[in-house]
Amino acid sequence: MTLVGRAVESATIGVTRSGAVFFAPRNDSTSPPPQNTLHGTEFVVRSRTLGRMWTALSSGGPTTGGLVPPWMSVDPVTARVWFLTTLPQLEGARLSWSDDDGVRWRTNPAVGCRGPGATYCLGEGSEKVLEGPAPRGGARPHGYPHVVYYCGNGGIDTQPTTLACYRSLDGGRSFSPIAGLPDPPGRAGACGVDHVARPGAAGPDGDLYFPLDLCGDLGIAISRDEGATWQRKLIARTRIADLYTTSAATDSEGDVYVAWLASTGTAGPGVLERGLPFLTVSRNHGRTWSKPMMVGAAGVRQALHVAVTATGSGHVALSYLGARSGASGAAFSGYITESFDALARRPVFWSAAVNRPSQPLYPGAHAETFGDRLFFISDAFGPDGTPWAAFHCLDEPTCPGARVGVVARLARP
Repeated sequence: MTLVGRAVESATIGVTRSGAVFFAPRNDSTSPPPQNTLHGTEFVVRSRTLGRMWTALSSGGPTTGGLVPPWMSVDPVTARVWFLTTLPQLEGARLSWSDDDGVRWRTNPAVGCRGPGATYCLGEGSEKVLEGPAPRGGARPHGYPHVVYYCGNGGIDTQPTTLACYRSLDGGRSFSPIAGLPDPPGRAGACGVDHVARPGAAGPDGDLYFPLDLCGDLGIAISRDEGATWQRKLIARTRIADLYTTSAATDSEGDVYVAWLASTGTAGPGVLERGLPFLTVSRNHGRTWSKPMMVGAAGVRQALHVAVTATGSGHVALSYLGARSGASGAAFSGYITESFDALARRPVFWSAAVNRPSQPLYPGAHAETFGDRLFFISDAFGPDGTPWAAFHCLDEPTCPGARVGVVARLARP
């Protein structure tokens, strides 16, 4: 485990083919919440020394997402680094990318809002950039090998908040809205929320997989034509406590993984809802799914947030904040769980805490107030198959009086 510096509300990580590790956002502001979030500035930082030293990058000109946390990711195939921050008034986003480990950046200053064919103005949460090859029969990209998608919550005027996506066929230089919506028809406002879909992952064949929160049950929305049309199905009856932008992944063979927290019902008022990490797998491009598996580390009684990543065939890793007590005020440690045979009938999962149990990362009783929330964490595989994860340390002895970014990897003994 290594500490990155001051951070705000989200923790994203990526690793390029060279082994360079990227974390975002780092926010060097010492202002209290929410001024730290509103005024920024938020950086992408890079380490070429396995986390021992970190360098702040220009990121196309450092900026701040303000009301919504930024998104940063590294595509494992192209090694492109993406950094996205929302624009003022939540009207679209500013998208930057680098193809040389963050040395040089290009920027699209406004993506995902009003324009020719625009139906939804994105920027109201669930922000994510994902990419993949064109599916069979789909529009082919030019100047960059992948189709690029920017997805997020949005609406125009009196329309309800809906998850929608914009597509780029030229590597992010220009975007246009996709025709379909992953949200099921008529579900806006159902169960007390405006949307049910979360941005997911693109498979190696170009298919899109977006998890659905169906009033606590788990579903999936699948598009095989770059988002023009969507098929939706129920995966499992459960009680979802957390399902977000890091909940879906595909491996190199096209197997699909969805991770979520199934509620334990232990959350107190004003704190994050807790659960236990579960995983389900599809070996046939989303047509059928395995029985959900509880994959948390032995002894973990409750968890906050979950992220999943995959590579190779059946090589999967999850990250989450876990507590070994079921009490509502228990403190949480960062955990990474890995399996090399997740497609087997009885897969084996290896887990470890990234910090000493006596020095937890996150207080269970923390009030999630604006500018001082925990939106999501993330994980990624390095080129050598090592799983990396990003967390936060908040107001614990390791990081007294501050919110600090944490980067960790699961190493073999």
